[in-house]
Amino acid sequence: MEIDFSLAKPHPKDRAIGPEDPMDLQAFEVPGDPQVMLQMLVEEYARMGWGLDALLALFRDPFYVAAHGVWLLYGEEELRRRVAAVLARCGVVRATTKLTAPASERLVQIELPTSH
Repeated sequence: MEIDFSLAKPHPKDRAIGPEDPMDLQAFEVPGDPQVMLQMLVEEYARMGWGLDALLALFRDPFYVAAHGVWLLYGEEELRRRVAAVLARCGVVRATTKLTAPASERLVQIELPTSH
């Protein structure tokens, strides 16, 4: 089978962006259970270390269409209650990075016990 490279399309990085560009991210509603979406979003962000206040700020932001839609559906107080319940069940991952000095490059003689 031969491939006709004369019909090759330009790579997306090399072509102009059009109004109907398939690489442009679009958000739209799909049917589903909003409580399941809420749980999934909270669990995902909790694994990245987001606590209650950070999550509520995310849900208030209209830029995050799915999360904001859940905020509009439940309202601030009910959303706070539901997010807190999910966090109480799954927790928030907290990690600490500790930088230490590099190991000494000085050689040390280790004496091994002799067996008799």
